[in-house]
Formats: sequence, C-alpha cells, structure tokens
Amino acid sequence: MTRFFAIIRVTLIQLIGRRRSIGLLVLAAVPAGILLLVGLNVGDRETEEFFRTGALPLVLGVTVPIIAITLGAGSLGDERTHKTISYLALRPIRREVIAAAKLVAAWLASFLVAGSGAFLAAIVLGATVGSWDEMFAIMVATAITTLGFVAIMQVLGYITDRAVIIGLAYLLIWEGIVTGAASQVATTSIWRMGVSAYAGIVAGDHWGSALGLEARVVADLEDLLSGVNPGVWGAVVKVLGIAVVSVGALGVLMRDRDLVS
Repeated sequence: MTRFFAIIRVTLIQLIGRRRSIGLLVLAAVPAGILLLVGLNVGDRETEEFFRTGALPLVLGVTVPIIAITLGAGSLGDERTHKTISYLALRPIRREVIAAAKLVAAWLASFLVAGSGAFLAAIVLGATVGSWDEMFAIMVATAITTLGFVAIMQVLGYITDRAVIIGLAYLLIWEGIVTGAASQVATTSIWRMGVSAYAGIVAGDHWGSALGLEARVVADLEDLLSGVNPGVWGAVVKVLGIAVVSVGALGVLMRDRDLVS
C-alpha cells in the first residue's frame, strides 16, 4: 500500500509540476470568463440558462476532456517515452497495482486542474445571480467526466506516442458529432455521463416536473443529454466500469511487454 501511494505522489508531481499545467489552468478558466461577460450584460434568468446551455457543455464537453486527455495520456505514456517505466517494473509490484496508482494520480491531477475551472464557473454563477445550488452538481460531474477520459487515455498513452491526437480526434468526432446526432449511442458519451449526473443532482427525483428549477433544468439540458437518462449512480457505475477495464487491460499489456529492457 505504501508503494501504491508513493506512485501516486510521484506521478502527481510529474503531471502537475510541469509548465503545461499553466496552459491547462488558463484553458480551464475560459468558461468562467465567458460566463462572467454574459452575466454582466444580461438578466439572471438568461445567465442561468447560458450556464447550462453554454458554460456547462463548454466545461464538460471541451475543457475538462482536453485536460483529462492531456494528463491521462501522460500518466504512463511519459514513463514509456522517457524509458523510466523499467524502474517501476523492477519493483515487486503487480502490474495492475501500478496501473491503478497511475490512474488515480492522473484522475486527481485532472480533477484538480479541470475542477478549478468548474469551481470558478460555479463561483461566477453564484456571484452574478446569487444561486449556489449547482456548485456541488458541476463538481461531481467534473469528477465523473475526468475519470472516464483519463481511464481511456491512460491505455492509449501506454500504447502510442500519438495518444493525445487520437484522443482529441475521438472527442471531436465521436463525443462531439456522432453521439450528439445519434441518440442510440449517446449513452457511450463520457461527457454526457457527467451531464446526466449533474442533471440528476439538480433535478433530483423530480425530473420531468412542470414547475420550478427542475422544469428549467429539463428545458436547458434535454438537447445536451441527447436521450441519456439523468442520474448520478448510473454515471458513476459506467465510469468505474471503464476504469476497471482500463486497469485490467494495462495489466495485461504491461505483462506482455518487456518493460525492463
């Protein structure tokens, strides 16, 4: 267990302590900046609507995935590229334990960076319209979205040097176009899993209500969900399943390769 946490600590330093983190933090803050400009020029209702229809998809569908793709690909990919993974392989540690520790570290790094932007957006919403009800929801949605993308990207980062390019292409084509146009496959969209968790928290058991906040959430988020049912636990189970598959796949891949040479 000590080695597990040691790998997490070292990986966090490697991922966050680099200059690229500055650029990612700036990227994470962009939705909050746009929301602030909107909030200063329109009414409270229009600001809340823009938060869900503009800022939220920008956070969960663009900035969070890009950050998770970048950091997730580097968690094991950097070790392989710099040929430092052999130092881990020489230790008496199961490959699955290494993969799990790297996954946790990449997720924490991604959540810290991407979550700062989501938190800032929620702060801007609260400061401009006086509503703080959705801060918890967007943070949970960010945590779910980052885990899903990191789990996929960690495998790609281990396999190929072009993982980030592949990840961005996947984000644009599959997550951005295909799942938005075809509701039959929308449930496979990772960022929509985050949106479904957000909707489940904000609307609660009153999804479909004709009155109040729940009705406004429905109206604002129906297009984003593309037929995906709202719910926190369903989204959590899905991303945890992706994470388990990722760790298992990496365990097999790392055993099949000669990591020491």
